[in-house]
Amino acid sequence: MNYTKRNAIIIGFIENLNRKAKLFDYARSAVADGALLICADGGGDVALAWELLPDLLVGDMDSISPVSLETFKNSPGVEVRIAPVEKDETDLELALLTAIERGSRDITILGGLGGRLDHTLGNIYLLAAAQLAQAGAKARMLGELEEVLVLRGGETLELKGQPNELVSLIPLTPVAQGIRTGGLYYPLKGEPLYIGPTRGISNQFTGTEATVSLEEGLLLVIHRFGPS
Repeated sequence: MNYTKRNAIIIGFIENLNRKAKLFDYARSAVADGALLICADGGGDVALAWELLPDLLVGDMDSISPVSLETFKNSPGVEVRIAPVEKDETDLELALLTAIERGSRDITILGGLGGRLDHTLGNIYLLAAAQLAQAGAKARMLGELEEVLVLRGGETLELKGQPNELVSLIPLTPVAQGIRTGGLYYPLKGEPLYIGPTRGISNQFTGTEATVSLEEGLLLVIHRFGPS
């Protein structure tokens, strides 16, 4: 089946449901601009709290409230995909694969950075999923305080921020080779970062734009919003 390529928003675990929160504004704006909205299990509760109706609800439905689940089942515009509890993927991974299946090439995951540490780490590692590279898609995680991205060898990342905001670079492979940065206080000029040492932690924006490029490997990029 062919789908029109649309940016996708995935709502996962979000603790702060305040309507003055950054994620609330982002979600409402993205949906208004036509983004595909996918909720991962309990993310459906978040959507309803924010008065958003998703295009798809995906997961084993062990964390969404029964009321929210019934609401979506009775909403003609919502596709509900119920997965078995005993499965190889987390609900967020199923949502990400669904976004790729629907043709999305620019995917933003809202939340997923709090709660259980194992879930948080697993969610971050999803940004390096082979299916994303195979589809030519990019994904990032967006929280209230930071955004998280993965840079692959041969790619360049452009970041927008404010002076003194923090950027940390963490290898996901034994070595991230040939890293070059621009607009950061501590420049890297084609140098490697190795898994284990913390050299790439807490760099800083010198202006409002920064770039990071990578020759080989996988590099986790964490951009912390606000003053350091």
